[in-house]
Amino acid sequence: MSFIDVKNKNGTADKNPPAGYKSWLDFWESKKGKKATTCEVLTCSGEPDVGGHVIKSGEGSKEYILPICYSCNNKPDDSVFKAWENDLEPVK
Repeated sequence: MSFIDVKNKNGTADKNPPAGYKSWLDFWESKKGKKATTCEVLTCSGEPDVGGHVIKSGEGSKEYILPICYSCNNKPDDSVFKAWENDLEPVK
């Protein structure tokens, strides 16, 4: 397993999860087959409040969902943080 640099994706607050999912966090948990238990930002131990939209730093605009706390979800868009790459769930 390796960790990578990610950052919040700008302008996703009004995006709804795909049909059949209650929330983006529900989407992530369903796709991964496990319950989110903590914020997936490596330096944080907060509750996973939301399925945050993130992008890999320096890799364009492909979106991923990552369980993160409200505080990490509200970091500036240019703020880079570390997460485990296998915890990212691509948004189709």
